[in-house]
Amino acid sequence: MENISKDYIEEAIKTLSDLIGIKDNVDDQKIISLIRQGKVKEGIKEIAKYLKLPIEINLSYVPKGYHPGNTNAFHSTHLVKTDWRGRGSEGIIAQVSIPGYLPMYGTSGLNNFPISVRVSEDCADNPATFIAVMAHELSHIVLHSLWHKEKDNEIYTDITAMMLGFSNVIKNGRKVIKTNSSTDYGFLSNMTTTTIETTTYGYLSDENFNFAFNKIQEILNRYKQAKEKLISEIKELTKKLKKNKKMMVYFQKYLQYVDKNLNRKMSQEDGHKISTFHQVGYIDEFEQTVRQTENELKQFNNFVQNLNHYNESLFNTIKQYEEKIRVAGNNLNTKYEKLKADVSVLKKHVSLGYKLKIFVGINFGNGLK
Repeated sequence: MENISKDYIEEAIKTLSDLIGIKDNVDDQKIISLIRQGKVKEGIKEIAKYLKLPIEINLSYVPKGYHPGNTNAFHSTHLVKTDWRGRGSEGIIAQVSIPGYLPMYGTSGLNNFPISVRVSEDCADNPATFIAVMAHELSHIVLHSLWHKEKDNEIYTDITAMMLGFSNVIKNGRKVIKTNSSTDYGFLSNMTTTTIETTTYGYLSDENFNFAFNKIQEILNRYKQAKEKLISEIKELTKKLKKNKKMMVYFQKYLQYVDKNLNRKMSQEDGHKISTFHQVGYIDEFEQTVRQTENELKQFNNFVQNLNHYNESLFNTIKQYEEKIRVAGNNLNTKYEKLKADVSVLKKHVSLGYKLKIFVGINFGNGLK
């Protein structure tokens, strides 16, 4: 493994963050399950899909222990067991062919674009490691389809896979530890020898991997905290909207009741006030605010539900939505207080039984949709 400085890694992360953003960590259990069931192609397609590569996988197998020669037409055997020089010597084989022409990343041209993949027959022995291997190999496709100047740089490729959601998988799968025991049987005693073999996958040293992992998590946490804050604010705005809609139902129901019971004694002040409630368009502004807030909430929810891939542009969008939520919340509060005062006037002239009926209908029945 090359002696790479932390400054180099930090610059790579910054450069790639600006270009491809950063994704939530993939839930690898589905992929692991597919691989364990022998559905390797389906597992690889899931890895590719999370990398935003909607490609078609043409899969073939090579025998365990196979090593390609220099004339092999496939791109590489990148993530294999490392010797004392940090170079590949054996391990899981994963080869991805990279055609001379690749459609641009993120375009429809990549839909079902055929990519040939060869893997060793024992690839399913360590599913987490195999996922780490394939995430790295397919990240070469990502960088090549972006025409990135570092498209063949193994460090950049490792970091690309980590930033696009495979940090935890690679952390869990980059080392495979095997324990072997052998016993020599003697005349008076037996001697058991235990050897531990550690196979490391990837091009980052342990120190550099941990540095990259922590740096990526730090960036991801910043975005996720902003997302969680936005979700919380959306929930609060939803509560305010529901409260306003309830108050509007109270207003409409109580006004209907008062109109049908005009013989009840009423002060001149209340009578004058209630008469204004019948003016054309009296609650139009309130209803418009409710409708506008409902539409905005749909927009906010659609945005946040699909948000698992972050960049600075989306971070700025989150901040813009927070401001919109603040304005919408203040507007709802103003309208609520005004309508609440109107309901208080009407409430004085509504029977206790009817008030109870409306309360039950709104809170426990179908009085409010």
